[in-house]
Amino acid sequence: MPRVQFYTPIRVATFILLLALGLALVQVPVNSAQKFPREGQLASEAVIATADLDFESALLTQQARDEAAAEVPVQLTFDAGIRTAQVAVLANNLDEVDRVRADILATDEERADALAALPDQNASPRSQVLILGFTDREWDRVRERSIELLTELLTDSLTEEDLAGVRADLASDVGFGFTTPQREVIEELVGALIVSNVLENVDATEGERAEARASVQPISRTFSKGELIVSADQEVDALIGEALAQLEPEGGGVPGDDLIALLILSFAAAVTLGVYLVVATPNAASSDRRLLLLGVLTIGAVAVARFVIPLVLPEQEEKALELMLPIATSAVLVSVLLERTLAVIVATIVAVLAGTAAIVQPDFGPGEAPAGAQALRPLAVYLFASIAGIYASYRVERLTQYGITGAAVGGAVIVIGVAFWLLNPERSTSGLLWTLLAGLVSGVATAVLTIGAFSFLGLAFGITTRLQLLELAQLTQPLLRRLQEEAPGTFHHAQLVATMAERAASEIEADALLVRVGAYYHDIGKLAKPHMYIENQSDGSNPHDSLDPLESANVIQDHVRWGAELASRHRLPKQVQAFIPEHHGTRMVTYFYRKAARTDPGVDPALFTYAGPRPQTRETAIVMMADSCEAVVRSSRQRDIETIEKLVDGVINERLAERQFDDTDLTFRQLARIAQSFKITLRGVYHPRIEYPQPTAAEQRAAGGHAARLPTSGGAPPAPTTDSPVDGGALPEEGRGAD
Repeated sequence: MPRVQFYTPIRVATFILLLALGLALVQVPVNSAQKFPREGQLASEAVIATADLDFESALLTQQARDEAAAEVPVQLTFDAGIRTAQVAVLANNLDEVDRVRADILATDEERADALAALPDQNASPRSQVLILGFTDREWDRVRERSIELLTELLTDSLTEEDLAGVRADLASDVGFGFTTPQREVIEELVGALIVSNVLENVDATEGERAEARASVQPISRTFSKGELIVSADQEVDALIGEALAQLEPEGGGVPGDDLIALLILSFAAAVTLGVYLVVATPNAASSDRRLLLLGVLTIGAVAVARFVIPLVLPEQEEKALELMLPIATSAVLVSVLLERTLAVIVATIVAVLAGTAAIVQPDFGPGEAPAGAQALRPLAVYLFASIAGIYASYRVERLTQYGITGAAVGGAVIVIGVAFWLLNPERSTSGLLWTLLAGLVSGVATAVLTIGAFSFLGLAFGITTRLQLLELAQLTQPLLRRLQEEAPGTFHHAQLVATMAERAASEIEADALLVRVGAYYHDIGKLAKPHMYIENQSDGSNPHDSLDPLESANVIQDHVRWGAELASRHRLPKQVQAFIPEHHGTRMVTYFYRKAARTDPGVDPALFTYAGPRPQTRETAIVMMADSCEAVVRSSRQRDIETIEKLVDGVINERLAERQFDDTDLTFRQLARIAQSFKITLRGVYHPRIEYPQPTAAEQRAAGGHAARLPTSGGAPPAPTTDSPVDGGALPEEGRGAD
């Protein structure tokens, strides 16, 4: 049951390219010495050639070769297939005209309309009238000459420049023996199909241009010793930069092989993430804003490692300062805000690239980079610490869990750090203590940064956080309080639906918290007219008895629109708002449709159908099923186990037959588990109860004769007549039970 495709090739390719570019940029070395200014910069001082300089200028040579190639004219080739294609189009148009003209049963007006509606018909309204007015003989001559003329004109080579002249000469090319109307029609039919029939011969053109380029000899540039190359405050252009590069080829910039290596690593990392998005299509990242967040967190973590690690390694290697970096924060935030598996991939990418920064970055001097097993320490620590944080923070539902996340990250840093400490032949006690401190600092920093960032990022990137959902799940929320007071039946229905849906969501590893919150708010639209819904009609009267079925259906359907407006006004998260329209999908208000159909069998079912959309996620689909199952079982007169199971199976099969789940990723196995969960919950709610017998004589004696006033007696509670504290002994003597 595929959902709408978000991860299109263009979107994923763009994401990969931008992510690769960002990762490459943050990894480019920034501390390499630069003796001369680069292209586009201003020279801080004049540069003079210290010796005679003679070199081949690649820029001037390329410029001269491009100019030589530009002088080569485009080579054209006649394409006879264009003539065949255009004549075929004309013949097809004429055949369609024949068909319209041959329709003797149609009026002139109908034939004119049919002629105007023909596809690829280029005739003007006047020509259409003329065509319909021709006799068969006249039309045959027009038809025959049109095809002949188009064939003749396209037999010779025509360039785009020739077309205007050919069309201008059409009147004379038609020939003699035709009336003026016939000439007009021929000119119009043929003129519209005259096109250029010569194409550029790309191979021939490029071949000649290549020869032109090859004929240009390399151009040399010469600077004498003492000659000025660039003056102070002069902007360095491409030619000056080329000369400066000859003076000091090793000065400044990024070595080519290092740059290529960085690009390869960055592209490989971006492709890995992109492939996962295409294969898994995670719903948690299916928006441009969320993809941006994913890129920011990934690039940000790599950037921190890239700029900090060279500052602390290798001189401070024993102090494990690089292990104190809270690199795991990015993966934890991806897990909390987006998806756990996605976070594992991000953790791997960040660890590999950060580990690269600790080993091969050109910022290190010769022989400075870590070597041996210690070179892998940052990579291993960042990877395992991130994974520990990801699983410790899975579906956080309280702030204290972030403390557990920090502890998991810190513990992983310590464990892996100690392992590498043991592998170090030059280990010392102080190194062990620094490793323990690194675990403490990294864990605390990860917890603090995550707590501080996840709410801000969730708000900035439109992501509903777990804590937001927990807050919305509080029954003291204004909307839920209103629902409880103004529509108590709907409120209790929502609670039962939430109980059923939450348990079912847990069974298939869907987001149970989101399902519970969505179920609480799915019917808030009934606050607009609570008395119009049967669960809120406590006095036994039903306004729908006096309404037309269509009017009743409109009221029922409107609770979705009212709910959406109310949710938007109260700024409920988009994920929660989705439950309001999707829990009905594109279903029909069956009761009132069938009621209307009894009096008018031809009534339009669309008038009784919700606008939708169908459920787009597993979570909204679960609430749809729970809502229907609860309502069906509640309205059933029989609630034994067998009946409940049949009703639940019937509801789910009906929704399946209505294709309400086609836009979700639900499987049949998951549907079976959801159904079983509903049955268990409903059996618990509607289990049979026993009738309690009347109090015994011993109970009455122990209660001082007041047992008769218990609810089992059917009596009403005493009316409030005083503000004195409740005292059972103050009950009036009358009515007291006897032994």
